[in-house]
Amino acid sequence: MVVTVVAENSGIKDKAKLMAYLYKNPAKLALKLSALLKDSDDGLLEPVRLKGKGRGYYYSVQDKKFLCISRDAEFYLLPWEDKNNSKKCYIYSHGNWLIGCIFNVFKDEIEYLGYN
Repeated sequence: MVVTVVAENSGIKDKAKLMAYLYKNPAKLALKLSALLKDSDDGLLEPVRLKGKGRGYYYSVQDKKFLCISRDAEFYLLPWEDKNNSKKCYIYSHGNWLIGCIFNVFKDEIEYLGYN
């Protein structure tokens, strides 16, 4: 779903090459996703939050380290599977200054908000 839209904008038509490129360049994917979330009526990503209150440490794909983030911030569930752990998934946040961030989290920590 998301890959098709990103492929149309990136110039990379081969989906396998695009996925390889985006996995190696998550900051570029996050930038493209922020544009997708702003103006796309088709293929919207599901809004989610992290269960619990306060802040928690979650693994940032871009930074390759754990970052302290607010659990009640709004995130978007990415349609990716964690190949190393089936109990985990990826979520996207706009972050500060519209610089997006992708986090790897446990599925059971996600609270689904639904669409408005």
